[in-house]
Amino acid sequence: MIKKLGIPKEVKKDEGRVSLIPEHISQFTGIADIFIETSAGIGSGFSDEDYIKAGAKIVDTPEELYGISEIICKVKEPQSQEYDLLKPNHVLFGYLHLASNLQLTKKLLDKKLSAIATEMIMDNGVYPLLIPMSKIAGNLAIQKGMQFLEYSSGGKGILLSSISDSNNAKVTVVGCGEVGKSSIHKAISVGAKVTAIDINEEVLNILKSKYGELIEVCKTQTEEAIAAIRSADLVVGAVLIPGKKPPIVISNEDISAMAKGSVVVDVAIDQGGCVEGVNANTHSDPFEIRDGVLVSAIANLPGAVPKTSSIELSTGLQKYLNFLLEEDWLKGYKENKNLSPSLQIHNGLLLSQEVAESLSLSVSQLV
Repeated sequence: MIKKLGIPKEVKKDEGRVSLIPEHISQFTGIADIFIETSAGIGSGFSDEDYIKAGAKIVDTPEELYGISEIICKVKEPQSQEYDLLKPNHVLFGYLHLASNLQLTKKLLDKKLSAIATEMIMDNGVYPLLIPMSKIAGNLAIQKGMQFLEYSSGGKGILLSSISDSNNAKVTVVGCGEVGKSSIHKAISVGAKVTAIDINEEVLNILKSKYGELIEVCKTQTEEAIAAIRSADLVVGAVLIPGKKPPIVISNEDISAMAKGSVVVDVAIDQGGCVEGVNANTHSDPFEIRDGVLVSAIANLPGAVPKTSSIELSTGLQKYLNFLLEEDWLKGYKENKNLSPSLQIHNGLLLSQEVAESLSLSVSQLV
């Protein structure tokens, strides 16, 4: 039985990504009917005609798309204006980040649909759909931070690397997973003085071995770490605990102690943020000013470069969509230890222990 897969146009503010690009549509010919909402690919540089040539069918409205589709293949979590479009027969597939969103979690439970968080899919011990977006976000954290440090943004008016190399800016990265490592590499490549902070000493040793004198390292919550945060021109909060809210690692006291015009970029905001009191920002309203410090927490940071992001996302996504196109996809998901953690909601049941703990809800088991 051929399944119907729908790709809606993303409605989250300033989001231009699309979950599947035309190049990857044709492989599903004969396996699935692909429907895409008109203009869904425009932000990433793909026209309706590109999708039609690849074999997709264009629909004019989100109501029509959600009404005809069984699998809803999104980039970002459903927004409030999309809630009424969701149906019990839907399999929702996208970056959901439920641990920071009680309202959405309850709504998906009420809908009794199946919700798969692509960021929680595992393969050989890694998260293949999270990693590329994390690398992009890590690069963008430095790129945005450089922009916010400009005088026109209200920043210090400095480059990360001085022309004479005698007074380079200080960048501190807290959390050295994929986001953090990408931020570190980008900051070092432009000449900043970089300090890496992490709870894992082995990770810090690897970074020190790789970059040598170009980097300083220290463990989380030490006096050295606090000093590195407070003296930095740019701080990147990059803490990630897969599926859960991250701990607060940059406090209000830290921000108050930073020099005016300094910048903090919280890349962990999708999961709730690792900066105390942080509020989600958008690309068009990218930061708030607290005690003279620019604090930015853009919840869809890779959306700043939608073409690059969409190509990376679609490339990784194809493999896992094939599982959902099987007649008894649920059985296969339950039996696959790499996939099963990503099925977070099914038929009114919350299946994720991490989400349950983060939101103080009860977890269930799928039988």
